[in-house]
Amino acid sequence: MSMASYIAFKALRVCDDGVYSPRRNTRWDEIYVPFLGRLTYSLSAPSLDGNQGIYAATPQEAFGYTDECCRLFLVIPDPDAETEIGTAGWRTTCAIVLGKVTSLRDAAHLIVASHKSGYPQIQDVLRWARLMQVMPRAGLTARELVAQSLEVRRMIRAYAMGQYATIKIGRSENTSGVTWSTPIKVVGGDDPPELIGAPYLKTHFRRGRFSRTLYTPSTLRIEVGEDWPPLRALCQTS
Repeated sequence: MSMASYIAFKALRVCDDGVYSPRRNTRWDEIYVPFLGRLTYSLSAPSLDGNQGIYAATPQEAFGYTDECCRLFLVIPDPDAETEIGTAGWRTTCAIVLGKVTSLRDAAHLIVASHKSGYPQIQDVLRWARLMQVMPRAGLTARELVAQSLEVRRMIRAYAMGQYATIKIGRSENTSGVTWSTPIKVVGGDDPPELIGAPYLKTHFRRGRFSRTLYTPSTLRIEVGEDWPPLRALCQTS
């Protein structure tokens, strides 16, 4: 695949007659792209008004849109298109497929090589690519990979960010969410990261002269299936 600017990831459904966006079932056009020197797929949107546009992001985000018929692709915005660049992805009026991801390590190498050659990249995608290159290489299980790789743990916590749990005893109540130190437990199945358990709670009881303080320890943890596609893919490339 060719080096390019703002390489990002997108899940596309692969069919006999081409590729489709999985949510809206929009068929991508097969076109010749001169700067790539070959045929590939492209999709255009009339504008970026409202929520319009074609989106691409980190592999973690793209994996959330995959199903059994979808594959992960590397995509770029057309250099002549209107594009909004963010820290974790972009949206554009015209996206171009660079190619199908057959190896996450190879994808990471292309992104880092493009950056070193002067092509600007998406901040979070580049960070992921750099850390992919220093991940453990031995054939590891999902549990071993999570235990050994800071980046994999960060990926799991990032996916679960925004999830909260609440505990209430009497008049005392506490709500807490995922942090960068929330424990992670790998379980069977393919479920995505989910916040499980209850947060810490300090409860005061008073009756007349008698008072007591009870401490309920936190049981919060993130549970993730060992066959969750982003985790399984990393095991297959490690």
